[in-house]
Amino acid sequence: MYKKILIGLVTVVTSWFFSSVNAVEHHHEGDIQPWKVGAEIFVNSNLFEPDFGDIGGGLYATDEPGFDVYIEKGAFTPGNWLRFQPTGKLLFWNGIEWSSVMPNGERIEITDALDNIISYRADGTSTIPGVIGEIGSDGGLHDHLEMSIFNASNTLGGSTGAYRIELKLFESKANSDTSVAIAASPIAIVFNRGLAQDKFELAVSAAEDLKDNSVFVAETGMLTIQRVKALGSYYQAKLKHLGDNKFELIDVKEIPATKE
Repeated sequence: MYKKILIGLVTVVTSWFFSSVNAVEHHHEGDIQPWKVGAEIFVNSNLFEPDFGDIGGGLYATDEPGFDVYIEKGAFTPGNWLRFQPTGKLLFWNGIEWSSVMPNGERIEITDALDNIISYRADGTSTIPGVIGEIGSDGGLHDHLEMSIFNASNTLGGSTGAYRIELKLFESKANSDTSVAIAASPIAIVFNRGLAQDKFELAVSAAEDLKDNSVFVAETGMLTIQRVKALGSYYQAKLKHLGDNKFELIDVKEIPATKE
């Protein structure tokens, strides 16, 4: 019976590789906590919910979420840099749906550890990766980056609503853009800009359905499926690309039917 489940699972995940599987982990607060195993970076959640109205940043800026390496699960290489690659484009929650139409030409900027400005706009993102910080002698790092929202007048400001960006973590040697370790899945950050909490949670719930959960990493040839239904149960699976659109099942485990 288990063999049949595995065969069914492989069939499902390979056929869904280029389609939406609509599931991400949901994390309400706290830092992004990455750890490294081999050449792959893992994180404690795929979705974070900072607020531009927090006390520290004011109405239009925040340094949340921070980045705090989970050393106990897997330290990084001392002296290397923890970095992020911006992906996708800036999206706005208009109360009904997520859209790339900004009410007042908004953009979000992240100031990295080298004072480079990484910009997210409705038409895309900056091409350069950002630097979060240098890995310490213990293999860890805890840092925060300034994130701000600007309007069409090029001043701090943003229409009431929610804003969504994505970034993908990677590790590199100092002063190098070449990755030595990379995260399979991007992280979504959904910012609240003046919405009541119940209305913001509607935006967050809708944001969960935006991301295709089937992630293929060319550097490793690995296809990771965080959650897929097969033969009435839910599974987490990892497959290795063999070429010619064929995959080998490397690891699979059954997971609860409901999200935590």
